[in-house]
Amino acid sequence: MGGNKDRKAGAKGAKAGKRDGEKAGKRDGAKAGKRDGVRAAKAGKEEARSARKRDRTGVDPAVLIAEARADAFTDEAPERAFAHFRPLAERVPAADLPVFTGQPLLMRANVRAALDALEPHLPAAVSALREPRLKEVFELPALVMALDFSAARVPVATLSAGEIDRMLAEGAPWRELMLSYLEVASHPLIGLLPRERVAAVRAGSGKLDKARDFVALPGLFAEFSGALAGKHPFPADTLDLLATLGGALVQQVRPGNAAAAVPKRTGESILRDRIAALVAERYDHLQVLAAVALGKRKADELLPALRAAVALGSAAAAAAPEDAPAGMADGAPAAAPEDAPAGMADG
Repeated sequence: MGGNKDRKAGAKGAKAGKRDGEKAGKRDGAKAGKRDGVRAAKAGKEEARSARKRDRTGVDPAVLIAEARADAFTDEAPERAFAHFRPLAERVPAADLPVFTGQPLLMRANVRAALDALEPHLPAAVSALREPRLKEVFELPALVMALDFSAARVPVATLSAGEIDRMLAEGAPWRELMLSYLEVASHPLIGLLPRERVAAVRAGSGKLDKARDFVALPGLFAEFSGALAGKHPFPADTLDLLATLGGALVQQVRPGNAAAAVPKRTGESILRDRIAALVAERYDHLQVLAAVALGKRKADELLPALRAAVALGSAAAAAAPEDAPAGMADGAPAAAPEDAPAGMADG
C-alpha cells in the first residue's frame, strides 16, 4: 500500500514539474521573444535611418533643386497666383495677424534680388539641410503677386487721428537719430554723402513732412549704401519699419483733410494679411538657406530685407514699374491698403 502511494505521489510530482517547466519555458520564451522583437525593431529603425541618410547623401543637390523648381507654382499673373494660393492662405490663423501696410511690388523686387543672390549657394544649403523647403522658396515671386492682387481687393480705409499720431510717435525717435547721424556723416570733413541732401530732409515741419522724412531717410541709406556700409548702427529691419510707416502715412495724410473713423477689418483685408504672413514665413526659409550656406553675417549682407527700400538706379528698382500688372500706376498700388492712416490735417 505504501509503495502505491509513493508511486502515485511521484507521478503527481512529475506532472506538476512538467507543467511548471512548460509554464516557465513559455514565460521565458515569451520574454526572450519580446526582447528579440524590440531589438529587431530598433535594428529596423536604425537601418531605415541609415538608408534615408544613404539616399540623401547619394542624390545630387542639383537634382533636388531641379525637382523642386519643376514642382513650384511660378505663374506670376496676379489673378491666377491669387486663385492658387488662396486656399493655403485661408488656413493661416487670423488671431494676432499683423495688418499689412507694405508695398508688394517693392517686396517682389527684393525677393527676386535675394533669389538671384542665393542661386550660386543653393547646392551647399541643400547638402546641409534635410528639409530645405525649396519649392516654397521658389514660389515666392508668384506668392508676392498674389499678395499684390489681394491688396488691390481691399477697400480704401482710414484710421483715426490717434492712430496716426501713434505711428508718427513710433517713427519719430528713429527719424531724429538717423538725421543726426547723417548730419555727421555728411560733414565736409567726413563727406560720406552730400550735406545738402541731408539738409533737405531736415527742412520743413508738420505731420506730412515728418511722414515724408520716414520715407526719405531709408532711401538715403539705400542710395549711399556703398559709402555707409559698416559705418552706421541702424539695422535693416529698423530702416524697413521707418519706410513702412512713412509709406502708409504719406498715402493718406493730406493738408486740410480730416481723419475718418476706423472701420472693422473686412474679410478681404484679413485674407491680404494672411497672404502677407505666408510671404514673410517663406522669406524666412530663404534666409535660412543663405545662412546655412554662408553663415548668418554674410547672409545678412547678401540678402535685402523683405520690405527694404531698393537702392536708386538698381536693376531691381528699374524693373518694378515695367513689370507692374494691370491696374497699377508707376509701379505702386492704385489704392491705399485698408487699415492705413488716412485724411489727417497737416500741422
